[in-house]
Amino acid sequence: MAVPYEGQSFSALRRKCQQSGTLFEDPLFPASDQSLFYQNNRIGRVTWKRPKELSSDPHLFVDGISAHDLHQGQLGNCWFVAACSSLASREALWQKVRERHSKDIIKRE
Repeated sequence: MAVPYEGQSFSALRRKCQQSGTLFEDPLFPASDQSLFYQNNRIGRVTWKRPKELSSDPHLFVDGISAHDLHQGQLGNCWFVAACSSLASREALWQKVRERHSKDIIKRE
């Protein structure tokens, strides 16, 4: 059974946001350079955006997930990408880590 990180309960956090009409902002992972970089920001100004700011109909996965879908990029987050790639190779494990929602995965027609 999964143990909530730092006592954070997904369903309790979701309920609180729905009741207050606010979007979740994680106090343990704030939208700041300290959350992204081990030492100094070496890539320049970072603009944090929510999925709806990037797409009118955002989805986490399209046509399923594969270990080949993930790329490190400029942040130097290879450990995170490696962990997600391992989980992506076994969807049942991924679902244990993340609460599933009907809009997460879409199939192209």
